[in-house]
Amino acid sequence: MAFTAHRLDRQRGSLALEPESLGEGGQGVVTRVLGPEKLVYKEYMPHAGTVNGRALTNLVDFGQNLAPVDRHLLLKHCAWPVARVVGGGRVMGFLMPEVPAEFYGTIGGTSKLAELQYLLFKPNWAWQDLHQPDITGRAEIALLAARLIDLLHGHGLVLGDISFRNLLWRPAPPYKMFVLDCDGFRRHGGEPVLRQAHTPDWDDPYQPATGPDLDTDRYKLALLMGRILACNAQVRPGKELELLSGLEPQVATAIAELFARAGGPRGSRPIAAEWAQAILGRRRIIVKRSPIRQVSEPAERVAIHLPGATRGQQPISTPTYQPSSRTPPSTPRISMPMPPLRSVPSSSPSVTRRSLPVVLSPAGSDARSHSMTLGERITTSDAFADQRQISPSAISDDQVTMLIDSLAAGGGRLAVAAAATLIQEPVERTRLLMGAAKRLLNIDGYRVLTLKDGDQTVALNLQLLKEQFLDEEVDP
Repeated sequence: MAFTAHRLDRQRGSLALEPESLGEGGQGVVTRVLGPEKLVYKEYMPHAGTVNGRALTNLVDFGQNLAPVDRHLLLKHCAWPVARVVGGGRVMGFLMPEVPAEFYGTIGGTSKLAELQYLLFKPNWAWQDLHQPDITGRAEIALLAARLIDLLHGHGLVLGDISFRNLLWRPAPPYKMFVLDCDGFRRHGGEPVLRQAHTPDWDDPYQPATGPDLDTDRYKLALLMGRILACNAQVRPGKELELLSGLEPQVATAIAELFARAGGPRGSRPIAAEWAQAILGRRRIIVKRSPIRQVSEPAERVAIHLPGATRGQQPISTPTYQPSSRTPPSTPRISMPMPPLRSVPSSSPSVTRRSLPVVLSPAGSDARSHSMTLGERITTSDAFADQRQISPSAISDDQVTMLIDSLAAGGGRLAVAAAATLIQEPVERTRLLMGAAKRLLNIDGYRVLTLKDGDQTVALNLQLLKEQFLDEEVDP
């Protein structure tokens, strides 16, 4: 593949690096960059193979093209490529944010990254001082992971290698997530930067010959959910899921049902938003959806290795530890600070549903319902409130209300340029906000809101909108 320069490329010789690397992974060596940017440099090793410079450019451009607020959130919660590093007419590696200090914990007397693996085993002597969340905390962490993957999938990004090694958690409340190995992500239907790595015991038995895709990610997400909430690093769909005690019965039942469903055929596996809904205790509207298409098709929205200690690719029975001299440093869209679950009552250790706004009072409810526009009914509904919590979004409720009402008045179609005038945003910004609106309105992946005509027209399925948000019966 011919080398093509990019406007954000940095020359390898221009980097001021610390003399000692932070660690070495399966594909590259990570070294801290001196200066105020708080970046690290991952240089690919020769045995990693040929670097697809265009694929890496696509990841850099994805982050650069986000709205400033979304970009800040992406870089705060993901080790996302911000610039390629080149030299001698080839791509040598990339720059990414350094893992924040809050994602470290004391393990074996040393500060180490708090990988998700420390939630999947009973603590041993080496990490007995590491904070261990109760079932409520585990549910919050699982919810954050589901939301994060939902946002990535919503941008059409395939993670590929989802495992206990490339997701970090903040080992203290309020819990947070940080994603590693982001250079292993790729657009659905696109090519990866390098041949994608896989973690043993985190494989999809039905992965297609073409490699991991969104459905493969959904299977691995089920592994993640079940293993966090059962504290069992080996459990798989098809086996009995023995959840830790303390979850509310309806939450435990919903999680068990989703876990069992993940063992089914391709196209039937739960999407990330369904896991978030189950953990929140939300009553779901079940609508049959057809299996996913087996051909690659570009999606409308879009794996680094550890910037730190060595990361092997072998199965573990208990987490392994290696001495490290590393001292921790003081999104379209992606990881963003997620509102925590409402704290549970002291009399119950279970996860509770958050309080949902009441739209209509018993007295005069019919009158109020008829006086509200369709957009107002949607954005003040319980289902929409849940979607707001599951998929935080840059588009405001008022903008969504105006959009729905205008689409309803126009028979379900509206030009993007007209939508931009309506919500008082630039056209290019409006296209991004339509992606945000889709994440709010497209419950469980159903195409309530879509962009058509080369992203020139917004289309709304009014009947499906009412079915999903206003609890109207779905015709068989």
